[in-house]
Amino acid sequence: MLYVRTASGSFLNAANIVQLSPQRGGDDEITGWVAICRDGNAFTLAAYYATPGQIEKVRANMTAANGT
Repeated sequence: MLYVRTASGSFLNAANIVQLSPQRGGDDEITGWVAICRDGNAFTLAAYYATPGQIEKVRANMTAANGT
């Protein structure tokens, strides 16, 4: 089980995330991520996940938990 930190400091179970949407800066570089949960709620993830290679850990856990 993997929990991810939101920008507000709370935590989400990655298994409840069904979609990740990138937030892009002026140079089209990814500056953050928004997680969409099963219940339709959206949460901005902590800036940590914008670092290259960090979001892949979340995606791997989403795939395993959701069977996709």
